[in-house]
Amino acid sequence: MINFKRLSYQYPQSSHKVLDNVTIDIPAGTLTLVTGASGSGKSTLLRCINGLVPHFSGGIISGEIQVFGSDPIGEGVAVMAGKVGFVFQEPEAQFVFDTVEDEIVFSLENLGISRADMDRRINEVLNELDLSGLRHRKTNTLSGGEQQKVAIASALVAQPQVLVLDEPTSQLDPISADDVLKFMLALKTQRKLTVLISEHRLERLLPYADLILNLSEDKTIQFGDPQQVLPEIVQVPPIIEIARKFGLSPLPLKLETFPEISTDLLPSSNAQSNHSPKIEGETLLSVHNLNTSFSCRTILKEINLEIQGGEILVLMGPNGSGKTTFLRSVLKLIPSSGEIYLNGVDIQNLHFSEVIQNIAYLPQNPNDLLFAESVIDELKITLKNHGQDLTLINYSEFLDHFGLAEKMDQYPRDLSVGERQRTALAAITIHDPNIIFLDEPTRGLDYHAKRSLSDLFYQWREQGKAILLVTHDVEFAAHLADRVAVLERGQIIFVGSPTNAFTNIHGYQTQTAQLFPNRGWITPEDIENTTKPTF
Repeated sequence: MINFKRLSYQYPQSSHKVLDNVTIDIPAGTLTLVTGASGSGKSTLLRCINGLVPHFSGGIISGEIQVFGSDPIGEGVAVMAGKVGFVFQEPEAQFVFDTVEDEIVFSLENLGISRADMDRRINEVLNELDLSGLRHRKTNTLSGGEQQKVAIASALVAQPQVLVLDEPTSQLDPISADDVLKFMLALKTQRKLTVLISEHRLERLLPYADLILNLSEDKTIQFGDPQQVLPEIVQVPPIIEIARKFGLSPLPLKLETFPEISTDLLPSSNAQSNHSPKIEGETLLSVHNLNTSFSCRTILKEINLEIQGGEILVLMGPNGSGKTTFLRSVLKLIPSSGEIYLNGVDIQNLHFSEVIQNIAYLPQNPNDLLFAESVIDELKITLKNHGQDLTLINYSEFLDHFGLAEKMDQYPRDLSVGERQRTALAAITIHDPNIIFLDEPTRGLDYHAKRSLSDLFYQWREQGKAILLVTHDVEFAAHLADRVAVLERGQIIFVGSPTNAFTNIHGYQTQTAQLFPNRGWITPEDIENTTKPTF
Protein backbone atom coordinates (compact mmCIF):
# COMPACT_ATOMS: atom_id res chain seq x y z
CA MET A 1 0.00 0.00 0.00
CA ILE A 2 1.07 3.59 -0.67
CA ASN A 3 0.07 6.12 2.00
CA PHE A 4 0.27 9.92 1.80
CA LYS A 5 -0.45 11.66 5.10
CA ARG A 6 -0.70 15.47 5.22
CA LEU A 7 1.96 15.72 2.49
CA SER A 8 2.93 19.22 1.40
CA TYR A 9 5.78 20.31 -0.85
CA GLN A 10 7.26 23.57 -2.11
CA TYR A 11 10.01 23.85 -4.74
CA PRO A 12 13.15 25.93 -4.03
CA GLN A 13 12.71 29.62 -4.85
CA SER A 14 8.95 29.09 -5.19
CA SER A 15 6.50 31.19 -3.19
CA HIS A 16 3.68 28.62 -3.18
CA LYS A 17 3.11 24.95 -2.45
CA VAL A 18 2.67 22.64 -5.41
CA LEU A 19 1.24 19.96 -3.10
CA ASP A 20 -0.80 20.97 -0.07
CA ASN A 21 -1.95 18.58 2.67
CA VAL A 22 -2.34 15.47 0.48
CA THR A 23 -3.83 12.56 2.44
CA ILE A 24 -4.75 9.42 0.46
CA ASP A 25 -4.27 5.63 0.67
CA ILE A 26 -3.65 3.70 -2.55
CA PRO A 27 -4.35 -0.03 -2.15
CA ALA A 28 -1.83 -2.61 -3.34
CA GLY A 29 -2.44 -4.18 -6.74
CA THR A 30 -4.47 -1.28 -8.15
CA LEU A 31 -3.98 0.95 -11.17
CA THR A 32 -4.45 4.61 -10.29
CA LEU A 33 -4.90 7.19 -13.05
CA VAL A 34 -3.42 10.52 -11.94
CA THR A 35 -5.04 13.47 -13.71
CA GLY A 36 -5.13 17.24 -13.51
CA ALA A 37 -4.25 20.39 -15.40
CA SER A 38 -0.75 20.95 -16.73
CA GLY A 39 1.42 22.16 -13.86
CA SER A 40 -1.03 20.98 -11.16
CA GLY A 41 1.60 18.82 -9.44
CA LYS A 42 1.07 15.38 -10.96
CA SER A 43 4.74 14.76 -11.76
CA THR A 44 5.77 16.15 -8.38
CA LEU A 45 3.44 13.77 -6.53
CA LEU A 46 4.74 10.79 -8.49
CA ARG A 47 8.36 11.73 -7.81
CA CYS A 48 7.65 11.72 -4.08
CA ILE A 49 7.00 7.97 -4.31
CA ASN A 50 10.61 7.06 -5.16
CA GLY A 51 12.26 9.92 -3.25
CA LEU A 52 13.29 12.09 -6.20
CA VAL A 53 11.28 14.74 -4.36
CA PRO A 54 12.88 16.08 -2.20
CA HIS A 55 16.27 14.30 -2.46
CA PHE A 56 16.95 15.37 -6.05
CA SER A 57 14.80 18.50 -6.33
CA GLY A 58 15.43 20.06 -2.92
CA GLY A 59 12.70 22.28 -1.53
CA ILE A 60 10.53 22.11 1.58
CA ILE A 61 8.54 18.95 2.34
CA SER A 62 6.32 18.03 5.28
CA GLY A 63 4.04 15.13 6.12
CA GLU A 64 4.59 11.41 5.64
CA ILE A 65 4.85 8.87 2.80
CA GLN A 66 4.90 5.09 3.19
CA VAL A 67 5.53 2.83 0.17
CA PHE A 68 5.11 -0.81 1.19
CA GLY A 69 6.76 -0.11 4.50
CA SER A 70 9.52 2.15 3.18
CA ASP A 71 9.85 5.88 3.76
CA PRO A 72 11.05 7.66 0.56
CA ILE A 73 11.71 10.90 2.44
CA GLY A 74 13.96 9.20 4.97
CA GLU A 75 15.48 6.42 2.86
CA GLY A 76 16.12 8.20 -0.42
CA VAL A 77 16.26 7.24 -4.09
CA ALA A 78 18.89 4.47 -3.86
CA VAL A 79 16.80 2.38 -1.46
CA MET A 80 13.50 3.05 -3.27
CA ALA A 81 14.94 2.06 -6.69
CA GLY A 82 14.51 -1.61 -5.80
CA LYS A 83 10.81 -1.16 -5.06
CA VAL A 84 9.68 1.56 -7.48
CA GLY A 85 10.17 1.49 -11.24
CA PHE A 86 9.84 4.96 -12.75
CA VAL A 87 9.31 6.11 -16.34
CA PHE A 88 9.67 9.86 -16.90
CA GLN A 89 7.77 12.17 -19.23
CA GLU A 90 10.98 12.64 -21.21
CA PRO A 91 12.39 9.13 -21.67
CA GLU A 92 15.46 10.37 -23.52
CA ALA A 93 16.51 12.25 -20.38
CA GLN A 94 16.78 9.06 -18.31
CA PHE A 95 19.00 7.09 -20.72
CA VAL A 96 22.51 6.30 -19.48
CA PHE A 97 23.86 4.01 -22.22
CA ASP A 98 23.82 4.41 -25.97
CA THR A 99 22.35 1.04 -27.01
CA VAL A 100 18.92 -0.41 -26.21
CA GLU A 101 20.19 -3.64 -24.66
CA ASP A 102 22.77 -1.90 -22.46
CA GLU A 103 20.15 0.59 -21.27
CA ILE A 104 17.73 -2.15 -20.24
CA VAL A 105 20.39 -4.27 -18.54
CA PHE A 106 21.73 -1.31 -16.53
CA SER A 107 19.12 -1.53 -13.76
CA LEU A 108 19.70 -5.29 -13.42
CA GLU A 109 23.44 -4.79 -13.01
CA ASN A 110 22.77 -2.29 -10.22
CA LEU A 111 20.59 -4.88 -8.47
CA GLY A 112 23.24 -7.61 -8.76
CA ILE A 113 21.11 -9.97 -10.86
CA SER A 114 22.87 -13.09 -12.22
CA ARG A 115 23.83 -13.16 -15.89
CA ALA A 116 21.48 -16.05 -16.69
CA ASP A 117 18.54 -14.26 -15.04
CA MET A 118 19.49 -11.04 -16.84
CA ASP A 119 19.33 -12.72 -20.24
CA ARG A 120 15.96 -14.29 -19.46
CA ARG A 121 14.42 -11.04 -18.20
CA ILE A 122 15.77 -8.99 -21.11
CA ASN A 123 14.43 -11.45 -23.69
CA GLU A 124 11.03 -11.50 -21.99
CA VAL A 125 10.60 -7.73 -21.83
CA LEU A 126 11.90 -7.18 -25.38
CA ASN A 127 9.39 -9.70 -26.72
CA GLU A 128 6.53 -8.39 -24.59
CA LEU A 129 7.06 -4.80 -25.78
CA ASP A 130 7.89 -5.79 -29.38
CA LEU A 131 11.40 -4.34 -29.10
CA SER A 132 13.48 -7.33 -30.19
CA GLY A 133 14.27 -5.69 -33.52
CA LEU A 134 15.72 -2.66 -31.71
CA ARG A 135 17.93 -4.63 -29.31
CA HIS A 136 21.22 -3.41 -30.75
CA ARG A 137 20.08 0.03 -31.97
CA LYS A 138 21.60 3.25 -30.66
CA THR A 139 19.12 5.00 -28.39
CA ASN A 140 19.75 8.35 -30.09
CA THR A 141 18.58 6.89 -33.43
CA LEU A 142 15.18 5.84 -32.08
CA SER A 143 11.96 7.71 -32.66
CA GLY A 144 10.34 9.40 -29.67
CA GLY A 145 7.82 6.57 -29.35
CA GLU A 146 10.52 3.91 -29.56
CA GLN A 147 12.49 5.69 -26.83
CA GLN A 148 9.37 5.71 -24.67
CA LYS A 149 8.93 1.95 -25.04
CA VAL A 150 12.61 1.35 -24.18
CA ALA A 151 12.22 3.44 -21.02
CA ILE A 152 9.17 1.36 -20.03
CA ALA A 153 11.14 -1.84 -20.65
CA SER A 154 14.01 -0.55 -18.47
CA ALA A 155 11.60 0.00 -15.59
CA LEU A 156 9.76 -3.31 -15.95
CA VAL A 157 12.82 -5.53 -16.27
CA ALA A 158 13.74 -4.92 -12.59
CA GLN A 159 10.38 -6.41 -11.53
CA PRO A 160 9.46 -3.64 -9.03
CA GLN A 161 6.53 -3.71 -6.60
CA VAL A 162 5.38 -0.29 -7.76
CA LEU A 163 5.46 1.00 -11.33
CA VAL A 164 5.12 4.76 -11.81
CA LEU A 165 4.66 6.14 -15.33
CA ASP A 166 4.53 9.83 -16.17
CA GLU A 167 2.74 10.27 -19.54
CA PRO A 168 3.85 6.82 -20.81
CA THR A 169 1.85 6.91 -24.05
CA SER A 170 2.38 10.55 -25.04
CA GLN A 171 4.61 9.62 -27.98
CA LEU A 172 3.06 6.27 -28.91
CA ASP A 173 0.74 5.71 -31.86
CA PRO A 174 -2.78 4.56 -30.89
CA ILE A 175 -2.20 0.85 -31.55
CA SER A 176 1.17 0.79 -29.76
CA ALA A 177 -0.29 2.73 -26.82
CA ASP A 178 -3.16 0.28 -26.48
CA ASP A 179 -0.76 -2.68 -26.70
CA VAL A 180 1.50 -1.21 -23.99
CA LEU A 181 -1.44 -0.47 -21.67
CA LYS A 182 -2.89 -3.96 -22.11
CA PHE A 183 0.54 -5.42 -21.43
CA MET A 184 0.91 -3.36 -18.23
CA LEU A 185 -2.58 -4.41 -17.11
CA ALA A 186 -1.68 -8.08 -17.59
CA LEU A 187 1.62 -7.50 -15.81
CA LYS A 188 -0.18 -5.80 -12.92
CA THR A 189 -2.33 -8.89 -12.46
CA GLN A 190 0.46 -11.43 -12.93
CA ARG A 191 2.99 -9.71 -10.67
CA LYS A 192 0.47 -8.04 -8.37
CA LEU A 193 1.99 -4.68 -9.24
CA THR A 194 0.71 -1.37 -7.92
CA VAL A 195 0.64 1.03 -10.86
CA LEU A 196 0.29 4.81 -10.96
CA ILE A 197 0.00 6.49 -14.34
CA SER A 198 -0.16 10.22 -15.02
CA GLU A 199 -1.87 10.82 -18.34
CA HIS A 200 -3.70 13.66 -20.09
CA ARG A 201 -5.32 11.44 -22.73
CA LEU A 202 -7.91 9.94 -20.41
CA GLU A 203 -9.59 8.10 -23.28
CA ARG A 204 -6.59 5.76 -23.33
CA LEU A 205 -6.53 4.98 -19.59
CA LEU A 206 -10.13 5.00 -18.37
CA PRO A 207 -10.86 1.40 -19.41
CA TYR A 208 -7.97 0.19 -17.24
CA ALA A 209 -8.19 2.43 -14.15
CA ASP A 210 -9.28 1.11 -10.76
CA LEU A 211 -8.96 4.55 -9.17
CA ILE A 212 -8.65 8.18 -10.28
CA LEU A 213 -6.59 10.77 -8.42
CA ASN A 214 -7.39 14.24 -9.76
CA LEU A 215 -5.29 17.24 -8.74
CA SER A 216 -7.22 20.49 -9.15
CA GLU A 217 -5.60 23.85 -9.78
CA ASP A 218 -6.94 25.08 -6.41
CA LYS A 219 -4.99 22.22 -4.72
CA THR A 220 -8.12 20.25 -3.82
CA ILE A 221 -8.00 16.53 -4.57
CA GLN A 222 -10.64 14.14 -5.86
CA PHE A 223 -9.75 10.50 -5.24
CA GLY A 224 -11.76 7.32 -5.62
CA ASP A 225 -13.58 5.06 -8.02
CA PRO A 226 -13.89 6.50 -11.58
CA GLN A 227 -17.67 6.75 -11.21
CA GLN A 228 -17.19 8.90 -8.11
CA VAL A 229 -14.49 11.17 -9.51
CA LEU A 230 -15.46 11.69 -13.17
CA PRO A 231 -18.60 13.77 -12.43
CA GLU A 232 -16.35 16.26 -10.60
CA ILE A 233 -13.80 16.61 -13.42
CA VAL A 234 -14.24 19.33 -16.04
CA GLN A 235 -11.72 18.01 -18.57
CA VAL A 236 -12.93 14.64 -19.84
CA PRO A 237 -12.46 12.47 -22.95
CA PRO A 238 -15.05 12.33 -25.78
CA ILE A 239 -16.87 9.22 -24.51
CA ILE A 240 -17.63 10.98 -21.21
CA GLU A 241 -18.48 14.25 -22.96
CA ILE A 242 -21.02 12.43 -25.13
CA ALA A 243 -22.42 10.46 -22.18
CA ARG A 244 -22.97 13.74 -20.32
CA LYS A 245 -24.84 15.14 -23.32
CA PHE A 246 -27.22 12.19 -23.10
CA GLY A 247 -27.47 12.25 -19.28
CA LEU A 248 -26.11 8.73 -18.85
CA SER A 249 -25.48 7.34 -15.36
CA PRO A 250 -23.34 5.46 -14.54
CA LEU A 251 -20.89 6.89 -17.04
CA PRO A 252 -19.57 4.36 -19.58
CA LEU A 253 -15.79 4.02 -19.28
CA LYS A 254 -15.36 1.82 -22.35
CA LEU A 255 -16.76 2.06 -25.85
CA GLU A 256 -18.07 -1.49 -25.42
CA THR A 257 -20.21 -0.45 -22.43
CA PHE A 258 -21.80 2.59 -24.11
CA PRO A 259 -25.51 1.74 -24.50
CA GLU A 260 -26.81 1.16 -28.00
CA ILE A 261 -28.87 4.13 -29.20
CA SER A 262 -32.17 3.09 -30.78
CA THR A 263 -33.36 6.43 -32.14
CA ASP A 264 -31.88 8.44 -34.97
CA LEU A 265 -29.74 11.38 -33.98
CA LEU A 266 -29.27 14.49 -36.03
CA PRO A 267 -25.90 15.98 -36.85
CA SER A 268 -25.22 19.38 -35.36
CA SER A 269 -25.63 22.38 -37.65
CA ASN A 270 -21.84 22.76 -37.69
CA ALA A 271 -20.98 19.09 -38.32
CA GLN A 272 -20.27 19.53 -42.03
CA SER A 273 -18.54 22.89 -41.82
CA ASN A 274 -16.32 21.65 -38.97
CA HIS A 275 -14.55 19.20 -41.27
CA SER A 276 -15.25 20.44 -44.79
CA PRO A 277 -12.26 21.30 -47.01
CA LYS A 278 -11.05 24.87 -46.79
CA ILE A 279 -10.66 27.11 -49.83
CA GLU A 280 -7.43 26.18 -51.56
CA GLY A 281 -4.61 28.61 -50.98
CA GLU A 282 -1.22 29.09 -52.57
CA THR A 283 1.12 26.10 -52.39
CA LEU A 284 3.88 27.11 -49.98
CA LEU A 285 5.77 23.82 -49.84
CA SER A 286 5.93 21.07 -52.44
CA VAL A 287 7.78 17.77 -51.99
CA HIS A 288 8.38 15.39 -54.92
CA ASN A 289 9.91 11.91 -54.85
CA LEU A 290 11.66 12.42 -51.51
CA ASN A 291 13.90 9.53 -50.43
CA THR A 292 15.92 9.34 -47.21
CA SER A 293 18.25 6.57 -45.98
CA PHE A 294 20.42 5.97 -42.91
CA SER A 295 23.26 3.44 -42.77
CA CYS A 296 21.94 1.56 -45.81
CA ARG A 297 18.43 1.52 -44.27
CA THR A 298 15.69 3.23 -46.26
CA ILE A 299 13.48 5.46 -44.08
CA LEU A 300 11.42 7.40 -46.66
CA LYS A 301 10.42 6.18 -50.11
CA GLU A 302 9.07 8.35 -52.93
CA ILE A 303 7.24 10.87 -50.72
CA ASN A 304 5.01 13.34 -52.57
CA LEU A 305 3.19 15.97 -50.54
CA GLU A 306 2.07 19.59 -50.88
CA ILE A 307 1.16 22.06 -48.16
CA GLN A 308 -0.96 25.11 -48.86
CA GLY A 309 -1.24 28.43 -47.12
CA GLY A 310 -4.23 28.62 -44.80
CA GLU A 311 -4.45 24.90 -44.07
CA ILE A 312 -3.62 22.52 -41.24
CA LEU A 313 -2.19 19.27 -42.59
CA VAL A 314 -1.92 16.48 -40.01
CA LEU A 315 0.71 13.78 -40.58
CA MET A 316 0.10 10.55 -38.68
CA GLY A 317 1.57 7.06 -38.67
CA PRO A 318 3.02 4.33 -36.44
CA ASN A 319 6.15 4.90 -34.36
CA GLY A 320 9.22 4.62 -36.54
CA SER A 321 7.32 5.18 -39.79
CA GLY A 322 9.46 8.23 -40.70
CA LYS A 323 7.35 11.23 -39.66
CA THR A 324 10.14 13.10 -37.86
CA THR A 325 12.61 12.08 -40.56
CA PHE A 326 10.31 13.70 -43.12
CA LEU A 327 10.31 17.01 -41.25
CA ARG A 328 14.07 16.97 -40.83
CA SER A 329 14.66 16.00 -44.47
CA VAL A 330 12.56 18.92 -45.72
CA LEU A 331 14.56 21.26 -43.49
CA LYS A 332 17.85 19.97 -44.96
CA LEU A 333 18.90 18.64 -41.56
CA ILE A 334 19.21 15.13 -43.05
CA PRO A 335 20.65 14.28 -46.49
CA SER A 336 17.97 13.14 -48.92
CA SER A 337 17.15 12.97 -52.61
CA GLY A 338 14.18 14.33 -54.49
CA GLU A 339 12.81 17.81 -55.12
CA ILE A 340 11.56 20.29 -52.52
CA TYR A 341 10.15 23.67 -53.49
CA LEU A 342 9.69 26.41 -50.87
CA ASN A 343 7.49 29.26 -52.13
CA GLY A 344 8.15 27.96 -55.65
CA VAL A 345 11.95 27.98 -55.27
CA ASP A 346 14.06 24.81 -55.28
CA ILE A 347 15.27 24.45 -51.70
CA GLN A 348 18.70 23.39 -52.99
CA ASN A 349 19.18 26.96 -54.17
CA LEU A 350 18.42 28.43 -50.74
CA HIS A 351 20.76 29.02 -47.81
CA PHE A 352 19.70 27.32 -44.57
CA SER A 353 19.02 30.72 -43.02
CA GLU A 354 16.44 31.38 -45.77
CA VAL A 355 14.79 28.02 -45.08
CA ILE A 356 14.37 28.61 -41.33
CA GLN A 357 13.22 32.18 -41.97
CA ASN A 358 10.19 30.65 -43.70
CA ILE A 359 9.78 27.37 -41.78
CA ALA A 360 9.56 27.16 -37.99
CA TYR A 361 10.23 23.73 -36.48
CA LEU A 362 9.17 22.50 -33.05
CA PRO A 363 10.91 19.16 -32.34
CA GLN A 364 9.56 16.44 -30.05
CA ASN A 365 11.87 17.50 -27.24
CA PRO A 366 11.40 21.22 -26.51
CA ASN A 367 14.55 21.23 -24.35
CA ASP A 368 16.56 21.14 -27.56
CA LEU A 369 15.49 24.75 -28.18
CA LEU A 370 15.74 26.23 -24.69
CA PHE A 371 19.04 27.91 -23.81
CA ALA A 372 18.23 31.31 -22.28
CA GLU A 373 17.86 32.42 -18.66
CA SER A 374 14.21 33.43 -19.05
CA VAL A 375 11.21 32.84 -21.29
CA ILE A 376 11.37 36.39 -22.69
CA ASP A 377 15.06 35.96 -23.50
CA GLU A 378 14.20 32.87 -25.58
CA LEU A 379 12.05 35.12 -27.78
CA LYS A 380 14.72 37.79 -28.04
CA ILE A 381 17.36 35.25 -29.11
CA THR A 382 15.14 34.14 -31.99
CA LEU A 383 14.51 37.72 -33.11
CA LYS A 384 18.21 38.53 -32.89
CA ASN A 385 19.13 35.44 -34.94
CA HIS A 386 16.73 36.56 -37.65
CA GLY A 387 17.98 40.15 -37.60
CA GLN A 388 14.69 41.62 -36.39
CA ASP A 389 14.15 44.63 -34.14
CA LEU A 390 13.73 43.53 -30.52
CA THR A 391 11.86 46.69 -29.54
CA LEU A 392 8.86 46.28 -31.87
CA ILE A 393 7.29 43.32 -30.05
CA ASN A 394 4.82 43.46 -27.17
CA TYR A 395 6.22 40.39 -25.42
CA SER A 396 3.52 40.16 -22.76
CA GLU A 397 0.74 40.24 -25.34
CA PHE A 398 2.52 37.70 -27.54
CA LEU A 399 3.14 35.29 -24.64
CA ASP A 400 -0.46 35.62 -23.52
CA HIS A 401 -1.47 33.65 -26.63
CA PHE A 402 0.55 30.74 -25.20
CA GLY A 403 -0.63 31.14 -21.59
CA LEU A 404 2.87 32.25 -20.59
CA ALA A 405 2.56 35.96 -19.88
CA GLU A 406 3.05 35.38 -16.15
CA LYS A 407 6.04 33.13 -16.80
CA MET A 408 8.08 35.52 -18.95
CA ASP A 409 10.82 36.05 -16.35
CA GLN A 410 11.10 32.41 -15.27
CA TYR A 411 13.91 30.02 -16.19
CA PRO A 412 12.44 27.84 -18.98
CA ARG A 413 13.86 24.54 -17.75
CA ASP A 414 12.14 25.01 -14.38
CA LEU A 415 8.74 24.98 -16.11
CA SER A 416 6.49 21.95 -16.51
CA VAL A 417 6.82 19.88 -19.69
CA GLY A 418 3.69 21.48 -21.15
CA GLU A 419 4.92 24.97 -20.33
CA ARG A 420 8.33 24.24 -21.87
CA GLN A 421 6.55 22.97 -24.98
CA ARG A 422 4.63 26.25 -25.26
CA THR A 423 7.76 28.31 -24.57
CA ALA A 424 9.59 26.58 -27.41
CA LEU A 425 6.58 27.09 -29.68
CA ALA A 426 6.53 30.80 -28.86
CA ALA A 427 10.27 31.04 -29.51
CA ILE A 428 10.09 29.44 -32.97
CA THR A 429 7.17 31.60 -34.14
CA ILE A 430 8.06 35.04 -32.77
CA HIS A 431 9.64 36.03 -36.10
CA ASP A 432 6.37 35.31 -38.00
CA PRO A 433 7.25 32.38 -40.33
CA ASN A 434 4.68 31.36 -42.94
CA ILE A 435 5.13 27.58 -42.50
CA ILE A 436 5.13 25.85 -39.10
CA PHE A 437 6.27 22.26 -38.47
CA LEU A 438 5.09 20.78 -35.17
CA ASP A 439 6.31 17.37 -33.95
CA GLU A 440 4.05 16.06 -31.15
CA PRO A 441 3.18 19.51 -29.73
CA THR A 442 0.53 18.19 -27.29
CA ARG A 443 3.02 16.27 -25.16
CA GLY A 444 2.37 17.22 -21.54
CA LEU A 445 -0.75 19.30 -22.34
CA ASP A 446 -4.16 18.84 -20.72
CA TYR A 447 -7.45 19.17 -22.61
CA HIS A 448 -7.80 22.88 -21.81
CA ALA A 449 -4.24 23.64 -22.94
CA LYS A 450 -4.83 21.71 -26.16
CA ARG A 451 -7.99 23.71 -26.87
CA SER A 452 -6.02 26.93 -26.34
CA LEU A 453 -3.35 25.61 -28.70
CA SER A 454 -6.05 24.82 -31.26
CA ASP A 455 -7.30 28.41 -31.08
CA LEU A 456 -3.77 29.61 -31.80
CA PHE A 457 -3.49 27.27 -34.79
CA TYR A 458 -6.81 28.57 -36.13
CA GLN A 459 -5.48 32.14 -35.89
CA TRP A 460 -2.37 31.16 -37.85
CA ARG A 461 -4.49 29.45 -40.47
CA GLU A 462 -6.63 32.56 -40.87
CA GLN A 463 -3.41 34.54 -41.39
CA GLY A 464 -2.59 32.27 -44.34
CA LYS A 465 0.09 30.23 -42.64
CA ALA A 466 0.60 26.54 -43.44
CA ILE A 467 0.76 24.20 -40.45
CA LEU A 468 2.16 20.68 -40.70
CA LEU A 469 1.27 18.85 -37.50
CA VAL A 470 2.80 15.47 -36.62
CA THR A 471 0.84 13.81 -33.84
CA HIS A 472 -0.42 10.52 -32.40
CA ASP A 473 -3.26 12.37 -30.67
CA VAL A 474 -6.21 11.28 -32.80
CA GLU A 475 -8.84 13.28 -30.90
CA PHE A 476 -6.77 16.48 -31.10
CA ALA A 477 -6.13 15.95 -34.81
CA ALA A 478 -9.83 15.38 -35.53
CA HIS A 479 -10.67 18.84 -34.18
CA LEU A 480 -7.94 20.56 -36.18
CA ALA A 481 -7.20 18.87 -39.48
CA ASP A 482 -8.12 20.26 -42.88
CA ARG A 483 -6.33 17.31 -44.49
CA VAL A 484 -4.73 14.15 -43.11
CA ALA A 485 -1.76 12.21 -44.47
CA VAL A 486 -0.80 8.79 -43.09
CA LEU A 487 2.76 7.51 -43.33
CA GLU A 488 3.55 3.82 -42.88
CA ARG A 489 6.89 2.09 -43.43
CA GLY A 490 8.29 5.18 -45.07
CA GLN A 491 5.50 5.62 -47.62
CA ILE A 492 2.41 7.81 -47.81
CA ILE A 493 -0.59 5.44 -47.81
CA PHE A 494 -3.37 8.01 -47.46
CA VAL A 495 -4.02 11.69 -48.13
CA GLY A 496 -7.54 12.95 -47.70
CA SER A 497 -10.25 14.46 -45.53
CA PRO A 498 -10.29 14.12 -41.74
CA THR A 499 -13.73 12.53 -41.96
CA ASN A 500 -12.40 9.67 -44.10
CA ALA A 501 -9.22 9.31 -42.05
CA PHE A 502 -10.85 9.22 -38.61
CA THR A 503 -13.80 7.02 -39.54
CA ASN A 504 -12.27 4.48 -41.93
CA ILE A 505 -8.57 3.89 -41.19
CA HIS A 506 -7.94 1.15 -38.63
CA GLY A 507 -6.26 2.46 -35.50
CA TYR A 508 -7.19 6.09 -36.22
CA GLN A 509 -10.93 6.14 -35.55
CA THR A 510 -11.96 8.66 -32.92
CA GLN A 511 -14.19 7.62 -30.03
CA THR A 512 -17.09 9.51 -31.61
CA ALA A 513 -16.64 7.68 -34.92
CA GLN A 514 -16.54 4.32 -33.14
CA LEU A 515 -19.69 5.09 -31.15
CA PHE A 516 -21.59 6.29 -34.24
CA PRO A 517 -20.27 4.34 -37.26
CA ASN A 518 -21.25 5.30 -40.79
CA ARG A 519 -22.40 8.78 -39.71
CA GLY A 520 -19.27 10.72 -40.64
CA TRP A 521 -19.07 12.16 -37.11
CA ILE A 522 -15.59 12.39 -35.62
CA THR A 523 -15.94 14.80 -32.66
CA PRO A 524 -18.61 15.21 -29.94
CA GLU A 525 -19.45 18.63 -31.41
CA ASP A 526 -20.77 16.86 -34.53
CA ILE A 527 -23.72 15.44 -32.56
CA GLU A 528 -26.89 17.45 -32.09
CA ASN A 529 -27.21 17.85 -28.33
CA THR A 530 -30.88 18.86 -28.38
CA THR A 531 -32.03 15.45 -29.60
CA LYS A 532 -32.93 13.13 -26.71
CA PRO A 533 -32.02 9.54 -27.66
CA THR A 534 -33.57 6.36 -26.31
CA PHE A 535 -31.54 3.30 -25.39
